[in-house]
Amino acid sequence: MLLLPTSKLYQQGVILLFWVPGVLALLSDARVIRAWLQPMSAVLMVFGAWSALSFTWAGVPVAPKELKIFLYVLLAANALMALACIAPALLWRLLALSALLVGMLAWSSLVMFYGVEGRGFSERAVGTALVNHPILGAQLFGVMGILLLYLRRHLPHPLQGGLWFVALLGYAAILVLSQSKGPWVAALLALLISPLWSGQRWQWLLSLVCIVAAASLLWAFPELVLQRGFSYRPELMAQALLKIESSPWLGLGFGTPYLLPVEALHRSYEHAHNIYLHIAVVLGLPGLFAWLLLHGLALIKAWQARDTGFGRMLCTLLCFAMLALFTDGVGPWVKPREEWFCLWLPLFLCMAWVALQRQDSGQQRG
Repeated sequence: MLLLPTSKLYQQGVILLFWVPGVLALLSDARVIRAWLQPMSAVLMVFGAWSALSFTWAGVPVAPKELKIFLYVLLAANALMALACIAPALLWRLLALSALLVGMLAWSSLVMFYGVEGRGFSERAVGTALVNHPILGAQLFGVMGILLLYLRRHLPHPLQGGLWFVALLGYAAILVLSQSKGPWVAALLALLISPLWSGQRWQWLLSLVCIVAAASLLWAFPELVLQRGFSYRPELMAQALLKIESSPWLGLGFGTPYLLPVEALHRSYEHAHNIYLHIAVVLGLPGLFAWLLLHGLALIKAWQARDTGFGRMLCTLLCFAMLALFTDGVGPWVKPREEWFCLWLPLFLCMAWVALQRQDSGQQRG
């Protein structure tokens, strides 16, 4: 996504290199079929079914091809679970290497943005190629940075030292320079509370470093931190609640456009900049309940696995994603792009972890 010029190329690559092998594994390996037999899969199916059903009362005509988005999500979930069942070591190694690469590309993005393009440091940094939105890009970098932080030991040994640290600094730099307060707060809070599921000394030290870094940034660059205030999020949330009150149970129906006016700006926004309110507006309270239940199940599984490195990673990842989506998000049913890293990747990794644990326990009983 940081290298390809068009989203079509990116999506075609995902289909060819990831989803199709996952389907072949589903058709040929019983372990992948059994991986789907878990509560999170059932709730995902219910959420998808309710979203598809809401097309029937949507305020706009919907082309049948729009239903493909539900298949995309299922294919992506299946691919991750298939890789976890068939080659778990490869899954973690690929995630770690991808996170390292993206961390280095974060540096190249900053060089391109401020150096080659000559932008001023007052402008909000974005990534290269398709990662060209400061908020969505910051969410992507936040997720990948957490993966790199926890998957260090799954990198080849020569990459676990200075290069790993430089990549982490790249994530920190682009998060700060994106000037996206939602991902800032999400990353800070997720790392601050991470000692709750990890008694490791480095985790407490990391929390302390986050506090010092945040305080230093506020002291040194208060205008950078405080500019744009709350970006009219409270006003948008209030307007979204009014929309929910008008149709609390069914919502407007998936695909129905709506506008939220902000009087102070004399303009309207197309969504609530809050994934939970957006889902409630479009899919009603049943849709919101299914989404929250999906995350609740993921959090329970991650918490139960907190004595493992993967469990601690999933706890931090889920907390970051849930907090980041509280201040922005237009999904969850969108084509594969930046939003997927916050919307779906943490959930799919939890499903893959559950599938792997069930497989391991079954082998032990056998």
